[in-house]
Amino acid sequence: MDITDRDDNVEEDCEERREGRSLSELLEEDFLSVPPCPFRRVSFGTTFCSISTDAFVAEVDPLTCLNCEIPELIRKPRCRFLSLGTELKPFRGEGRLVVAMACKELGIRIYNLSTCDKCKLYSEVPSVVDEIKHQKLKGEVQLKISPEVAAQVAGIVRKERATDEFGYEGEAPPFHLHCWRFLDGQCRKAPIYTRRKTTVILERTPRNDEIHQRAIMPALKDINLAPYRLAEPLDNEEELCRVCENIQESDFVIANLDDWNSNLIFLLGLIHGVGRRVAVLKREGVSAIPLVDAISHCIVEYSTLPEIIFLLKHRFSPLIKRTQERGG
Repeated sequence: MDITDRDDNVEEDCEERREGRSLSELLEEDFLSVPPCPFRRVSFGTTFCSISTDAFVAEVDPLTCLNCEIPELIRKPRCRFLSLGTELKPFRGEGRLVVAMACKELGIRIYNLSTCDKCKLYSEVPSVVDEIKHQKLKGEVQLKISPEVAAQVAGIVRKERATDEFGYEGEAPPFHLHCWRFLDGQCRKAPIYTRRKTTVILERTPRNDEIHQRAIMPALKDINLAPYRLAEPLDNEEELCRVCENIQESDFVIANLDDWNSNLIFLLGLIHGVGRRVAVLKREGVSAIPLVDAISHCIVEYSTLPEIIFLLKHRFSPLIKRTQERGG
């Protein structure tokens, strides 16, 4: 025997040992032969049966799944009315797994599939699994409402319509704002929604006047928005109420964080609550204020007046287009 033949024999022996070792390592305890099942779920290292009929335990051991008849049963076309469950013992080697079957249409338990062969309602589907999953996605709610309750609800609706003081014109907002000022929640004003109106909350100061005249007005004019400036200090309920009224009437709102106070923060929350589109001016370098993170997507940070023009147009133009696409 030459060296080449000896090397070949050594390699063959090694290969046989590797194969023998891999076969010996593939033990029954590894459960690699457990068939796949669409009703088996895994969560945090634990396996569950989603159709277990046990009210308290749905965890399954691999031996349970190895002995389960469900994978074989669902492999073939079955009746769409077949309902499946598993009566199981979760621990290894304890008890015997039993497949539970019932007919959803007849409302009876089935002990043998031969019952389906004799049934006149038999309606075969390629995959009963799809039918079972689809059934879980559907929900039906039946409420019995007496004529008295229906009449009471109708009376409440009529009362709300009779006391409606808003009188919106055009595309009105889908809800009415509960008044924050008066205890009965009824607004004393009559805000009328006006398309393209833009409320500018900007207290009167020399710098703010310049911002309004040289930046805000030109920007809104370019995108065909109608500005309405509120220049009085936000230091009393009457002025806040006036701002609130104009916010409800507007499509857009512009505010300024450079000279903010707590009332302005309240109004910013109100603006978001009623669903108006807002741009909040903030001069570059000005310290952040409380809640600024919550409204960061609305912040328009600027350093020069021409930059305000560009940023306002960039902020509002896409919103105007979406309004037009909705038929506004």
